[in-house]
Amino acid sequence: MLKLKNYFIFLILFICIFLYVGFCTSFLIKENYIDISNYTINVDSPIICVEESKATYSKGYIKGFVMNDTGEHIKDKYLQFDFYNKNGTYLGTKAQEIKFFNVGEKIKFDIKYEFRNTNIIKISFVDKINEIEPKKTTIWEMIKVDSITN
Repeated sequence: MLKLKNYFIFLILFICIFLYVGFCTSFLIKENYIDISNYTINVDSPIICVEESKATYSKGYIKGFVMNDTGEHIKDKYLQFDFYNKNGTYLGTKAQEIKFFNVGEKIKFDIKYEFRNTNIIKISFVDKINEIEPKKTTIWEMIKVDSITN
């Protein structure tokens, strides 16, 4: 009976420590998000509004909504997000498909991305996704750039 009681105490301690570590990790990671206010919206109509845009070193998210104020029904369009670093180097593209977009309708978006050092976001409303070909960098070019900057 004493062994069973000890096992039960160890189980309770393990659960408490597990929850504590999970809470602390979640809290510390949440604090590392920084606001990104450098985004460009390349559309006059429909209205695109960014409510929140945050990023860490390796990932981030952007939340907001798009509202159809064109006066006509829109169908088969994409809301495209192009991500760049602080030097203007293209990192990648994410898109959300909008199949049917009625007049006066508001559609929320929540885009999660995993690109490193994202500082600039360009938002467009397009007919098809236009991905930019990223510039390929060889290891020798990286070494040259590193030796020049140091």
